[in-house]
Amino acid sequence: MKIGIQTWGSQGDIRPFIALAAGLSTAGHEVTLAVTEITNQKFTEFGERLNFSVRHIGHIEHDENQFKELASKIFYEWSPLKKGDMIISNFFNPAIEDMLSAAKQLCKENDLVIGHFFIYPLKIAALQQNCPFMTVFTTPLIPSRFSPPLGIPEIATWMNPVWWRLFDFFMSMGWKKTIDPLYIREGVPCEKSLIKGIWRSSLLNMVAVSPALFPPQPDWENQYHLCGFFDLPDKGETGQIPEDLKIFLDHGPAPVYITFGSMIASDPNPEGITALLIKSVHIAGCRAIIQSNWEDLPELPESKSIYRTTHAPHQKIFPKCAMVIHHGGAGTTQAATLAGCPSLVVEHFADQPLWGSILERMGLAPKQLHRRNVTPEKLARAIKKVLNSPELSQKAKIISATMQKENGVTGAVKLIEKTMANF
Repeated sequence: MKIGIQTWGSQGDIRPFIALAAGLSTAGHEVTLAVTEITNQKFTEFGERLNFSVRHIGHIEHDENQFKELASKIFYEWSPLKKGDMIISNFFNPAIEDMLSAAKQLCKENDLVIGHFFIYPLKIAALQQNCPFMTVFTTPLIPSRFSPPLGIPEIATWMNPVWWRLFDFFMSMGWKKTIDPLYIREGVPCEKSLIKGIWRSSLLNMVAVSPALFPPQPDWENQYHLCGFFDLPDKGETGQIPEDLKIFLDHGPAPVYITFGSMIASDPNPEGITALLIKSVHIAGCRAIIQSNWEDLPELPESKSIYRTTHAPHQKIFPKCAMVIHHGGAGTTQAATLAGCPSLVVEHFADQPLWGSILERMGLAPKQLHRRNVTPEKLARAIKKVLNSPELSQKAKIISATMQKENGVTGAVKLIEKTMANF
């Protein structure tokens, strides 16, 4: 089959679709991946290594000062709905016409299109051209009476449907005002619900989440399938462990790995948060690998107990670490657990509180911290708690062994082929 895939977001939103494109290509399909990355990163080399085409769609025009100003406003906004609206207004809507044009081209050229559940322009194009359309959820945002949405605490099972209705109502109320006009302009009937309509495929919705962390809910509709983590194949991971990092790893206790992913770039005070991480490591008395934008932070002093990196192959390094401190992104959460590492989550926003609560419930992490009020002392106490908890480490190894038997991409490819065979 000829298959078009489209995604948008930060690097963490792109990598699962690179993994899926690679799996479909390996299975003999001709794949084109259309990417809109909010910091305009390029992914051509992945396609060259993994045998699929990559198209970079749209360009988010923000200079460095504008980006920092926007990041600061988003960071200090308390309302999750307003925060989400600011992200969409500044990092999605500016590229929406380009994404829609790309979506129409994908539908024209391919037998099937697959999109990040958020990419409603692809659904509009698929409905216009009667092209089979499927989605991928990187977070289980699927209504169920057995679990509440996002990071809402589970007060009582009977409350969960109420939470989901409220969640869908407020999300729809906030975002459909910009979505509906595009449906209307393109001659496609508007959908009443964001979760049960705009984000949903009537054909197949794949959930790229390990069942070892979040089992499928018994009341999910038949079109929803939990596939497992969409992990990149070994040859897809860029970079090797640098020689000086190998020496660092070999000469001392297993270090703590600290990464906030794309959150560092959008942090209103990257120097402040990086300095906080350094201080917390010194207080905890451990060794650490800290991933940050070091080239922009020349004033921060170096330390023999800390290895600095701007980018590192997580698949290769995480298994050599004692724990991973991260922001609670879906990809980093599952990559750390797959590597057998306990986690410590410092959530920033969006779905990160959900992943923090999942890890805590599974016995893979202590209670999550929050970027707004984290201090070196709080972080150091949490680091020591994890390092001194063999139970967390043992549970991480058990869950890792289960995850290593899964293959989310292979499962997804089989589902796609089966669904299309019966279409």
